[in-house]
Amino acid sequence: MLTEFQKRKLTVVFHHQDMDHDGFLGKADYEQYAKRFGEIQNYPPGSPQYEAFYAQNMAVWEQVRQVADKDKDNRLSLEEFLASYDVTLSDENLFDQFVIQYAKSAVALWDRDGDGRLSGVEYVALLGCFGLREEAAREAFRHLDRDGNGYLTVEEVVQNAKEFYLSDDPDAPGNWSFGPY
Repeated sequence: MLTEFQKRKLTVVFHHQDMDHDGFLGKADYEQYAKRFGEIQNYPPGSPQYEAFYAQNMAVWEQVRQVADKDKDNRLSLEEFLASYDVTLSDENLFDQFVIQYAKSAVALWDRDGDGRLSGVEYVALLGCFGLREEAAREAFRHLDRDGNGYLTVEEVVQNAKEFYLSDDPDAPGNWSFGPY
């Protein structure tokens, strides 16, 4: 059962992903996110990077839809979205498959210079796809960069993801994974 704090954080994620701001998540929202990713990264549709991100994003949409779309209308209300995470976060295999693997692949997809880690600029661009203001995204990065070296490693991203989704500690740095909550 999701805690109130988890619901609060996941509600932020829901609103970030609701690209058309209609109060529901649908396939078009996930497609719009992929399009923004391609634009920011200069990966046109058809490029290997764009297609990899698009495929990953659509897999996440399908998983969330299959778990949560109780009324089968191919869109998710906030309540359905939260219900999908209640299932995902309580199943270690689902959590690993859809949260941890996504976090790991995000580093490779957003790592513009290929150094195996995300710089502040790269992370700000990632959050910019959700429409987060640059100042808020920079603040989030400062919290997430645990060792203060200016980069997020795969290990830091995974640790932050675990804290964001699983922790009830309001002071956990991972809570900033999607910006202010």
